[in-house]
Formats: sequence, structure tokens, C-alpha cells
Amino acid sequence: MYRLTVCAILLSLVGLFVQVGALGEDDGVIVWASSRAGDGRLNLWKMSPDGTGKTQLTRSFGQAMYPSISPDGASIAFSSIDTGVWYIYLVGADGKGLRQFTDFSSAVPNWSPDGVRLIFNSDHDDEPKDTPDLWGMDLDGTNLVEYLDRPPTADFNAQWAPAGDRIMFVSNRDGNYNLYVMKLDGSDLTRLTSHNASDFNPRWSPDGSRIAFVSDRGGSLDIYVADSDGSDIIRLTDHPGQDTAPAWSPAGDRIVFQSDRAGHLDLWIMNADGTNLAQLTNDEAVDVQPDWR
Repeated sequence: MYRLTVCAILLSLVGLFVQVGALGEDDGVIVWASSRAGDGRLNLWKMSPDGTGKTQLTRSFGQAMYPSISPDGASIAFSSIDTGVWYIYLVGADGKGLRQFTDFSSAVPNWSPDGVRLIFNSDHDDEPKDTPDLWGMDLDGTNLVEYLDRPPTADFNAQWAPAGDRIMFVSNRDGNYNLYVMKLDGSDLTRLTSHNASDFNPRWSPDGSRIAFVSDRGGSLDIYVADSDGSDIIRLTDHPGQDTAPAWSPAGDRIVFQSDRAGHLDLWIMNADGTNLAQLTNDEAVDVQPDWR
């Protein structure tokens, strides 16, 4: 359903039990997928926002990807295609307590603000193969709901609003990939971006007032921010490399993202206005898909 290529990042972009307080990190913890173990595998790692304390969390996966930290910092959901089908898993901050969450094609999880539910991409029902829709399910495996089914276009990369009342997502329902938002019952569907380029990877700021996203509207893949209604779009990065997968700091004052601007895929960090850009990881390993809480 998804592959780790530039095209797949665009099309399929469409977490663990991390006790932030116990770790003593007022600025939270960053969790990401990395091949730094040197075994050719992508597994989950965590570190402090200053780049210190890198710790491996999962070890048994060939591809553990798309981590999402729970609102209370106590759990991480992620995806893997190791079995040949994308499934969603949960694991603890110490790497223990691993369990499979879904038993049907599903990927790219995101938590409800109350932490009792996940929303994710899935093409397991009646859509054409490899055409994802938005689904959700409680952590105990009950209350499976399809949030969006029509038209039969690609709807993916769902992000629950911090207030819990709306879902933002990516769709090609109007021809190219743009950002949309809707209420939980599918009503009041509104297009947030209207550009002939591709917009994807949306993330709400912690207070819900802004969104960060990725677009190639400037000729390369860069990070942009906008107000939550899609207005006041500002370009934060401007580099011929590929800057993708933004995630806000818990305070909403910084953004971490992945970039190949140094010649390999690393994590970078900057202020929410694009200033004070700094490289967090710098080695030959693949470091991608950060989340920060």
C-alpha cells in the first residue's frame, strides 16, 4: 500500500509509552524512524530535542514507520509493512509491551486528543486497491468507523484537531493533492489549500491555531505554515533539497522535520518562523518521520 520512496512519502503521507515528565524533558521528546542501528532496518528511536539521549525503542522490525505519540506521552502508535501488509502497532517507551493494533490494511496513525482512539489510512474495505480512506478505532479494538468514503479518491494523512472537533487530511478529490478539514461526522468539509501544486503532511499546532504542511508550490518540497483556515501561508524553508514531515514542539514554538539537504536524510529543527535552523542528526543513517510531544 505504501513504500519508502519520495513518491510514496508524497502520496501516502498520504507511537510507545514515553513518560515525558519521567524523562525530565520540559521540551518533550522526539520519536522518529531510523536505520542507525546499522542492520539495514528502520526502527523507532527517541531523543531529547537538543539531539542528545538517542535511544532505540524497537528492534524487531524491518520497517517501523510513521510514529505518533499519544497526547499524554504514554504511548506511541506506528506502522509496519513487515508482514507484506501495512498494520498499526503500539509499543512502550522502554521498548516493551509491543502489540499489534490492527489486523487489516492500515497505516499512518494519529491520536484523538483524549487518547482513546486512533485515526488512520486504510484501503481494506470497498475502495479500489491502494486508494486509502479515513478510518478510526478505539484502543481496545472496538468502534471501527469509516470517517470518509466518497468520492472514491485518495483521502489520507488524517490529523485530529487539538480541540477534538475536526479532522484535517490530504485528498486528491479536486484533482491534485490539497489539504481539507471536516467535522467528525463528515459534514462541513472545507478545502484549506487551493493550489495546482501538491500540499501534504499537514500538522496542527498544539493550540490548533496554525498548521504546518509540505508543498512543492515553490519548485521544491519545503515546509510552510498557515492559519488553521488555510489563510496567511508562509514559506519557512527554501532549499533545493526535500524538506518534509514537519512536527510541532509541545509549546508550538519550534518545528522538527526531515531533510536531505545535507546529502542524506536527517532531522532538522527550526523556530516556528523558520529562523535558527539547526541539524539534529548528521550521519549516513536514514532519519525520518519525527513526532514531538
